Amino acid sequence: MSFRKELGSKQRKNIISAIIAPGISPNVLKNNVQFVLHDENKLMNYLFDKEQQISFFSFENMYLPTLKFIRKHAELDFPSVQVDEGAVKFVINGADIFSQGIVKFNKDFSENTIVTITNPQDSVLSIGKCLFSSRDLLTAKGKSIINLHYLGDKIWEEDV
Repeated sequence: MSFRKELGSKQRKNIISAIIAPGISPNVLKNNVQFVLHDENKLMNYLFDKEQQISFFSFENMYLPTLKFIRKHAELDFPSVQVDEGAVKFVINGADIFSQGIVKFNKDFSENTIVTITNPQDSVLSIGKCLFSSRDLLTAKGKSIINLHYLGDKIWEEDV
Protein backbone atom coordinates (compact mmCIF):
# COMPACT_ATOMS: atom_id res chain seq x y z
CA MET A 1 0.00 0.00 0.00
CA SER A 2 1.26 3.48 -0.87
CA PHE A 3 0.32 6.83 0.52
CA ARG A 4 1.37 10.36 -0.33
CA LYS A 5 1.34 13.42 1.87
CA GLU A 6 2.51 17.00 1.84
CA LEU A 7 5.31 17.68 4.29
CA GLY A 8 5.28 20.34 6.98
CA SER A 9 8.35 22.47 7.65
CA LYS A 10 9.48 20.38 10.64
CA GLN A 11 9.17 17.12 8.68
CA ARG A 12 11.01 18.70 5.75
CA LYS A 13 13.84 19.80 8.04
CA ASN A 14 14.25 16.28 9.44
CA ILE A 15 14.25 14.74 5.98
CA ILE A 16 16.68 17.31 4.57
CA SER A 17 19.19 16.33 7.24
CA ALA A 18 19.09 12.75 5.87
CA ILE A 19 19.74 13.78 2.25
CA ILE A 20 23.12 12.94 0.75
CA ALA A 21 23.77 15.65 -1.85
CA PRO A 22 27.28 17.08 -1.51
CA GLY A 23 27.64 20.59 -2.90
CA ILE A 24 23.91 21.43 -2.86
CA SER A 25 22.69 24.30 -0.69
CA PRO A 26 19.93 23.72 1.89
CA ASN A 27 17.69 26.18 0.00
CA VAL A 28 17.82 24.04 -3.13
CA LEU A 29 17.00 20.98 -1.04
CA LYS A 30 14.05 22.74 0.60
CA ASN A 31 12.53 23.51 -2.81
CA ASN A 32 12.87 19.87 -3.87
CA VAL A 33 11.21 18.30 -0.83
CA GLN A 34 7.48 19.05 -0.85
CA PHE A 35 5.69 15.69 -0.79
CA VAL A 36 6.56 12.19 0.33
CA LEU A 37 5.23 8.97 -1.15
CA HIS A 38 5.66 5.98 1.14
CA ASP A 39 5.55 2.57 -0.53
CA GLU A 40 4.98 -0.10 2.14
CA ASN A 41 5.58 -2.92 -0.36
CA LYS A 42 9.12 -1.78 -1.10
CA LEU A 43 9.71 -0.08 2.27
CA MET A 44 10.76 3.01 0.31
CA ASN A 45 10.08 6.72 0.44
CA TYR A 46 10.17 9.00 -2.58
CA LEU A 47 10.41 12.79 -2.23
CA PHE A 48 8.72 15.02 -4.77
CA ASP A 49 9.43 18.64 -5.70
CA LYS A 50 6.86 21.38 -6.41
CA GLU A 51 6.53 20.16 -10.02
CA GLN A 52 5.58 16.72 -8.65
CA GLN A 53 8.74 15.05 -9.98
CA ILE A 54 10.70 12.61 -7.85
CA SER A 55 13.83 14.32 -6.51
CA PHE A 56 15.08 11.82 -3.93
CA PHE A 57 14.56 8.20 -2.89
CA SER A 58 15.32 6.45 0.39
CA PHE A 59 18.06 3.90 0.92
CA GLU A 60 19.42 2.69 4.28
CA ASN A 61 18.10 5.63 6.35
CA MET A 62 19.32 8.27 3.89
CA TYR A 63 17.87 9.99 0.87
CA LEU A 64 19.73 9.96 -2.43
CA PRO A 65 19.11 12.21 -5.43
CA THR A 66 17.49 10.81 -8.53
CA LEU A 67 19.39 10.85 -11.82
CA LYS A 68 17.12 13.64 -13.07
CA PHE A 69 18.08 15.73 -10.02
CA ILE A 70 21.77 14.91 -10.54
CA ARG A 71 21.64 15.90 -14.20
CA LYS A 72 19.82 19.13 -13.33
CA HIS A 73 22.33 20.17 -10.63
CA ALA A 74 25.90 20.27 -11.95
CA GLU A 75 27.11 21.52 -8.55
CA LEU A 76 26.61 18.07 -7.02
CA ASP A 77 29.99 16.76 -5.96
CA PHE A 78 29.64 12.98 -5.70
CA PRO A 79 32.64 10.77 -6.31
CA SER A 80 32.29 9.40 -9.82
CA VAL A 81 33.32 6.02 -11.25
CA GLN A 82 33.65 5.58 -15.00
CA VAL A 83 32.89 2.23 -16.64
CA ASP A 84 34.06 1.01 -20.03
CA GLU A 85 31.74 0.92 -23.06
CA GLY A 86 31.15 -2.82 -22.63
CA ALA A 87 29.69 -2.32 -19.14
CA VAL A 88 27.27 0.47 -20.12
CA LYS A 89 24.46 -1.77 -21.41
CA PHE A 90 24.59 -3.86 -18.22
CA VAL A 91 24.56 -0.79 -15.93
CA ILE A 92 21.49 0.70 -17.63
CA ASN A 93 19.75 -2.65 -17.32
CA GLY A 94 20.23 -2.55 -13.55
CA ALA A 95 23.25 -4.81 -13.13
CA ASP A 96 25.66 -4.20 -10.29
CA ILE A 97 29.08 -2.96 -11.36
CA PHE A 98 32.06 -5.31 -11.35
CA SER A 99 35.63 -4.13 -10.93
CA GLN A 100 36.61 -5.48 -14.34
CA GLY A 101 34.38 -2.89 -16.05
CA ILE A 102 35.71 0.10 -14.10
CA VAL A 103 38.15 2.37 -15.93
CA LYS A 104 38.77 5.22 -13.47
CA PHE A 105 37.34 7.38 -10.70
CA ASN A 106 37.51 11.14 -10.14
CA LYS A 107 38.49 11.39 -6.45
CA ASP A 108 39.42 9.29 -3.45
CA PHE A 109 36.65 7.84 -1.29
CA SER A 110 36.15 5.24 1.42
CA GLU A 111 34.17 2.00 1.23
CA ASN A 112 30.36 2.19 1.40
CA THR A 113 30.42 5.62 -0.27
CA ILE A 114 27.61 6.67 -2.60
CA VAL A 115 29.01 7.25 -6.11
CA THR A 116 27.73 8.12 -9.55
CA ILE A 117 28.54 5.77 -12.42
CA THR A 118 29.35 7.36 -15.77
CA ASN A 119 29.99 6.15 -19.30
CA PRO A 120 33.20 6.99 -21.25
CA GLN A 121 31.58 10.28 -22.37
CA ASP A 122 31.03 11.23 -18.68
CA SER A 123 27.22 11.03 -18.80
CA VAL A 124 25.73 9.79 -15.53
CA LEU A 125 24.14 6.35 -15.95
CA SER A 126 23.38 5.38 -12.36
CA ILE A 127 23.99 5.96 -8.69
CA GLY A 128 25.28 3.24 -6.44
CA LYS A 129 26.95 2.20 -3.22
CA CYS A 130 30.63 1.31 -3.62
CA LEU A 131 31.71 -1.73 -1.61
CA PHE A 132 35.42 -0.82 -1.72
CA SER A 133 37.52 2.28 -1.13
CA SER A 134 38.91 4.01 -4.21
CA ARG A 135 42.35 2.70 -3.23
CA ASP A 136 41.11 -0.92 -3.55
CA LEU A 137 38.53 -0.47 -6.30
CA LEU A 138 40.61 -1.14 -9.40
CA THR A 139 42.32 -4.22 -7.93
CA ALA A 140 39.22 -5.75 -6.31
CA LYS A 141 37.62 -8.86 -7.80
CA GLY A 142 33.92 -9.29 -8.53
CA LYS A 143 31.04 -7.02 -7.59
CA SER A 144 32.24 -3.56 -6.51
CA ILE A 145 29.23 -1.25 -6.71
CA ILE A 146 25.59 -1.99 -5.91
CA ASN A 147 23.43 -0.30 -8.55
CA LEU A 148 20.67 1.59 -6.68
CA HIS A 149 19.05 3.70 -9.42
CA TYR A 150 19.73 3.70 -13.16
CA LEU A 151 18.48 5.17 -16.43
CA GLY A 152 15.17 3.60 -17.40
CA ASP A 153 14.22 2.14 -14.01
CA LYS A 154 10.91 2.84 -12.25
CA ILE A 155 12.29 5.93 -10.47
CA TRP A 156 13.60 7.36 -13.78
CA GLU A 157 10.24 6.68 -15.44
CA GLU A 158 8.48 7.98 -12.28
CA ASP A 159 6.40 4.83 -12.16
CA VAL A 160 6.66 4.10 -8.45
